Amino acid sequence: MILVAKYRAVQQLDTRLEQATFLPSQFHVVHRLPRTDIAYSAAQYISFYNCIWLVLNDIIVGVAIGAFLNENAEYLGRLLWFYAKVYAVDLVRDTLFWLDDWPVGLKLNTELSRFICLCFVGLTGVFEDCLNLLAPHFPLVIYLIGSSGMLGLTMSLSLVSDLLSLLSLPLYLCYMTATTVFSSQLSAAYSLFNIFRGKLYFLAFPNCNQYNILRNRVDSMEYDLDQVLLGTILFTLVAFLFPTILAYYAFFASVRIAIILIHAMLETSLAFMNHFPLFVLMLRIKDPARLPGGIHFDILTPKDHPTVLLNTPIAFSQIFFQHFLLWSRLSAHYHPIRLLKCLVSGVVISPIPRYSIRYSMIPQQGNPHQSDIRDKVKVE
Repeated sequence: MILVAKYRAVQQLDTRLEQATFLPSQFHVVHRLPRTDIAYSAAQYISFYNCIWLVLNDIIVGVAIGAFLNENAEYLGRLLWFYAKVYAVDLVRDTLFWLDDWPVGLKLNTELSRFICLCFVGLTGVFEDCLNLLAPHFPLVIYLIGSSGMLGLTMSLSLVSDLLSLLSLPLYLCYMTATTVFSSQLSAAYSLFNIFRGKLYFLAFPNCNQYNILRNRVDSMEYDLDQVLLGTILFTLVAFLFPTILAYYAFFASVRIAIILIHAMLETSLAFMNHFPLFVLMLRIKDPARLPGGIHFDILTPKDHPTVLLNTPIAFSQIFFQHFLLWSRLSAHYHPIRLLKCLVSGVVISPIPRYSIRYSMIPQQGNPHQSDIRDKVKVE
């Protein structure tokens, strides 16, 4: 379960194994069992062939792109190493030195800024040594990604997403360190500011005696002069160190958001490629009568046949309702306001969990409302 939760390639393999597990049972329902429940049989038929079409198209496109990657593995491997070194090492190192040199006239704390800069530069230096050590193996990585196209383009994209997570690992460690320090600074500043105001409230203990749960506020508290003086000195110290922490946190948070957006594009592509209703859409365009969404009466001019009962095809909105739900989850997770709140409050920003944008393509049971309607309606 840990591998499934961490690696997108394993998650994609789990998706394909789930589909392979249910396909035999669907084939038995579609071609062997008597069709007593028309609605359920039709749903199984559509789901079965939609899954087949998606997997076949995924493999065809994956093999074509994989062949291109395998033929140019040497060049693409060197290109991948070059850009990984430029964006994950050189650009980060230059930006850190720029932040340490009073950027745009902003005077930071010299000692603290130099300490943070050297720590992060040392981490990027270790990663640079690892990149140089693994440079001859980058063409092999491209070749493995291309060979995975035999399992479909989705598997190649999943490996690309895992590779991005691996290459951005030092940036993630720097971001986590900066976020932890920034969040601690916020908590300390808020607590010390309450002492400065004559109140006591520690974010680590929100249910302490000084916090009034009934009125949802922090009650006042009397302090001795030495306590107020110590709190004021500490608050001043935190206030003067905070801009330095904020500058480095803003940089790594911006880098993290850029990486998260790339992951979001890859996750969106994988979700649509795994669950796009290709077969249903072709049926809707080619033969709408096979996808009934209701009935309507057409009034004719001859008196012998005044009305005709006609089929109403299912609407496109009902075909893509799962994708609308998926898009709402993606937009809610990556909403700019939510990301801004996470940045301001020092909350760690992470990609959306894969299972929250994944749904089963295989219907487990029919619609109970349809069976109730069929029981009430008698056709003579």
